[in-house]
Amino acid sequence: MSFILVADIGGTNARFGLVSLDTARATPPDFTATEQHSLRCADYPGIDQMIRAYADKAGVKLPEYACLAIAGPIHDGRVRMTNLDWEFGIEELRKTLGMKALDVINDFAALAYATPHLKPDMLRPLVKGSADPTAPSLVLGPGTGFGMAALIPCDGRWKTIATEGGHTNFAPGNEREIAVLQTLLKRQSHVSVETLICGQGLVRIYRALAEIDGAEPEDYEPVDINEKGQSGADPRCKESLDMFCAMLGSAVGDRALCLGAQGGVFLGGGIAPKIADYIESTELVNRYRSKGPMANYVGRIPLNIIMHDKAALVGTAAWLVDHTPSLATERRAS
Repeated sequence: MSFILVADIGGTNARFGLVSLDTARATPPDFTATEQHSLRCADYPGIDQMIRAYADKAGVKLPEYACLAIAGPIHDGRVRMTNLDWEFGIEELRKTLGMKALDVINDFAALAYATPHLKPDMLRPLVKGSADPTAPSLVLGPGTGFGMAALIPCDGRWKTIATEGGHTNFAPGNEREIAVLQTLLKRQSHVSVETLICGQGLVRIYRALAEIDGAEPEDYEPVDINEKGQSGADPRCKESLDMFCAMLGSAVGDRALCLGAQGGVFLGGGIAPKIADYIESTELVNRYRSKGPMANYVGRIPLNIIMHDKAALVGTAAWLVDHTPSLATERRAS
């Protein structure tokens, strides 16, 4: 049996899996990965060593076909990861690994490509709305950074548009958030969405609020602020987490408007699924909808959290099958 190697490689961790070519070409296709393992990126000097380490861990020979979802921009066949000091050429990596085909796509493009194949139990609805299947969809959200990609229906197929929307300017939604922005602007000239709406962004919010209030901040990591915020053990941590969720709601609604994402909006990344229960007690949904005369427009757009932490593996397999003619040829010959 032939397999496709799939991976979702972020700034901190990489998730790997194998998708059977038989199931991937079935009707309907099943892109569920087996032999799923996570590896820490920092444990390896380069991406080729990490891919070989996964194959060893899974106890398999390196497959001839692979698709990698990468947290970073891809330009002229080269990849430079945003939150990891890795840079490589795609064709060079393919030859190094001895593969017939190797595709590399943006991690949020992979998430976007997965959405038509996700089952209802892989999603958590925040706004039910009514999706227009002929309109674009949007996938975005915080993790180590803040990713964003669009999925566009095009002549019966799907086209992804990977973006760096997380690096657009942050827009505060109230006076307290304006104060946080002003505090950060004392130290840096550009405050982006990703500056505040990501793992370390939660720490930046917490420390800015402490500075505004004239208090000495604790040496907290994101997990500390999340835990103490959800439990209410530390009021400033709770305010920080609440503000984080409100900022996220505003950012998501803004981008839904910009794209006209009436096909649906999906919250991905590593953070939203972990705080899904807490999100419903925050202003996230209100801020998502709070768009003045466009409030009803945004309110009709479904908003879901992707709860399946291997969704990008589904997207990479689907992408490779749809974009590699030799895979179809090999499947028919097998």
